[in-house]
Amino acid sequence: MIPQDSSKYTSPASPLPLHELKVLQEYIHHQNVQIIGDVNPKRRNEIMLSQFFKSHKNQTVRVRRNSSTGIKESVAKTEAVGRDFVILTTLLTKYWVPFHSIVSADLPYEQVNIPHHQHQQMALDDDLKHKLLLKFGKTVSQKEFLKQQFFDQTLIGHLQILMKNKVIIETKNGRVNGRFMHASSNGIEWIERGVKGSAKWNEVYCIEKQRFF
Repeated sequence: MIPQDSSKYTSPASPLPLHELKVLQEYIHHQNVQIIGDVNPKRRNEIMLSQFFKSHKNQTVRVRRNSSTGIKESVAKTEAVGRDFVILTTLLTKYWVPFHSIVSADLPYEQVNIPHHQHQQMALDDDLKHKLLLKFGKTVSQKEFLKQQFFDQTLIGHLQILMKNKVIIETKNGRVNGRFMHASSNGIEWIERGVKGSAKWNEVYCIEKQRFF
């Protein structure tokens, strides 16, 4: 007789042993990434950067990006990865970096990084697991960390959490220390000392926010 609560969880995804299935899934995923990049050359850079940062989630990376004064190099930890941006953190600062501003990214050889296992980064209690299985959309939409885990958000959508927060916005014209007000497909808007300002997305290099203030 089937236990009454057995329908709460899905059946195994494959008859293969888990270790074999994991190797096969990673191989297929990497092949798919290469194919998508080849058939969509305009987004190839975004796709490859997204794959790199996802492969090094919660690890220290070195990023060289455009800035208002030239190429800038930063060493920070990968916190989250979106469809067209990455969130990097240091002890005091959080950075939202659009992929279009990144020149290159790699692992600093002087840093010791623990290998990343994507599916082991998030501890879920039994109640949350049950909600995800039965009410996935509703559950994920209510929690920001679940959105980051399951969906590739765009920078425009993600920045709504910064509405009216004090941030530093770096564009090709310089750095602005103001209050974030709005983001849309047309660009980003802010207020600095009572004066409204804006920039198009291709002019935005980085957005910074102090983590504890």
